[in-house]
Amino acid sequence: MPSSTRFVKAQQPFAGALLLACLVVYWAVDFFYFRAAPTFPDEERILASAIHLAATGEFSVAGARAWEMPGAAAFFSIPIRVFGPEDAIAAIRVMQSFLLVLQAGLIGITAWRIFGDALTGRIAAVVTAFYPFLVFYQGLMLSETLFNTFLVAGVAAVYWWRGRGAKIDLVFVLACACFAAATWTKATLTILPPFIFAAAALSLPNSARRCVVAFLASAVLYAALLGPWWVRNHIVFDTFVPLTTSAGQNLYLGNNPANLRAGIDWSTDVQPDVVSRIEAIPSELDRQREYNKAAVAYIKSEPAAFIQNAAKKFVRLWNIVPNAEQFSGGWYRLITVLSFGPILVLALVSAFSLRRQFRTLLPVYLLFAYFTAVHVITIASLRYRLPLEPFLILLAAKPISGLYSKAARKFVKR
Repeated sequence: MPSSTRFVKAQQPFAGALLLACLVVYWAVDFFYFRAAPTFPDEERILASAIHLAATGEFSVAGARAWEMPGAAAFFSIPIRVFGPEDAIAAIRVMQSFLLVLQAGLIGITAWRIFGDALTGRIAAVVTAFYPFLVFYQGLMLSETLFNTFLVAGVAAVYWWRGRGAKIDLVFVLACACFAAATWTKATLTILPPFIFAAAALSLPNSARRCVVAFLASAVLYAALLGPWWVRNHIVFDTFVPLTTSAGQNLYLGNNPANLRAGIDWSTDVQPDVVSRIEAIPSELDRQREYNKAAVAYIKSEPAAFIQNAAKKFVRLWNIVPNAEQFSGGWYRLITVLSFGPILVLALVSAFSLRRQFRTLLPVYLLFAYFTAVHVITIASLRYRLPLEPFLILLAAKPISGLYSKAARKFVKR
């Protein structure tokens, strides 16, 4: 495998051209496709939280103090403070465009580290950079782009750390910090990062000892990095709140007698009387407990329905066509089929052909398994698989590289 320094120097002209092309495409989408206002209700919620945070220094979501993690609001509050709420949207989109460029570069470097092939790294970077879903989401004021960037950076740092011998060093701290930053942005990762470190150490010499050391050290450091959020929540609620107060809502939405289609619509997929009763409870912690109780009671009383809905959620999460009716036809359907479809097929082909490298790729596979499990238990949507798609591209880049090299050799022979 070439040295990191030589690899980076060799990619500089390519990286410069890729950066310029990316920004032209992203800014065309940001300033010509999107209007200068939020598109979805979730954007409005996060922007409102960011404006409140910038104005008061306190984080809340419509009065709830820990309904979601504060990372996206904190990130968006920076341009809001600099430019004001009305002019901050353009700045947020520009900031996120550079985050997507960073994601593409990190996926390319990670592919090179895993496969030892500069061409595979380039292909992974280019496909990530222009992947329609990622380009679309970088123009939205949501938490996805920031979360994905930290997640991709964390995995990239883990493979860098692994290549350096899996020592407890600054690269190890960097990887933990990236995962913690991802969790500060979205609570999805919860306890996963220590398992990723352990999985990364599994294929190294003395793997058992390395796995245990990596797991324990990363668990301690990861917890320490989340500590300020725990302290803040204890001050606010006078009890331990590890992440958010909305997990119970998501569990209930995905598991209640009214949700027969595994949907995510609060207007049709819940029991109105139950929701009205719970929402009337003043405390957000008590509301979460009630939602949890209702969901768990339903799962216990209807295990067959829970399993059937879990299967439907699996299909929703990995569907090749959009689930939402407003995006299920026309260009949306065509773009989804022609982008995600081939990437998924090629990633599966790659996973099979690289089965002897299973341990090397285990951290990536662990992400797939974990995110899938979380969303088939709670709620599922194409949006929730977005963090996994850069890693699908990473896998898909290997057979694309092989096909390109084979075609190039045939062309040269002619």
